[in-house]
Amino acid sequence: MIAEYKFYHGVVLAELVNLMDRAVSINELHEEGRLSSYVIDDKLGLQIKHSANRLTPWQFTFTKQNLLQLLTMQTHHKLVFLALVCHDDGIVTLSLEEAISILSPGESQQAWIRVERRRNEWYAVSGGAAELPNKKPQGVQPIIQALYESR
Repeated sequence: MIAEYKFYHGVVLAELVNLMDRAVSINELHEEGRLSSYVIDDKLGLQIKHSANRLTPWQFTFTKQNLLQLLTMQTHHKLVFLALVCHDDGIVTLSLEEAISILSPGESQQAWIRVERRRNEWYAVSGGAAELPNKKPQGVQPIIQALYESR
């Protein structure tokens, strides 16, 4: 049986491959537990989270291990992104800086990000600590742009 998260990860990785006009390497980031992170072109760290909720809002939970992995990726890769797959509605891409600015683990050692979208609008993204000041478009374009700029 295929694990559900692999379908959602496949959406992000297929989108990256489709939008690049050159070959791109994708490697898993070795970790304990479920696969959640990748290294793109040996220079960019990418963590993928998904929400199976059909409708907005979509909530993404981050364990202490998830947060630690994001920060660890930053020590090895200058560029780190978080891709949030909102069921079949779309993908929201955050830079590590954006994610850290809104995440707050609190006493429970867990943090969360919430994504909402009204019909024909961009995504509003908030977390336990704050809300992003600007709405985000659908897609992995920030990752594509970072890969081209880092050449």
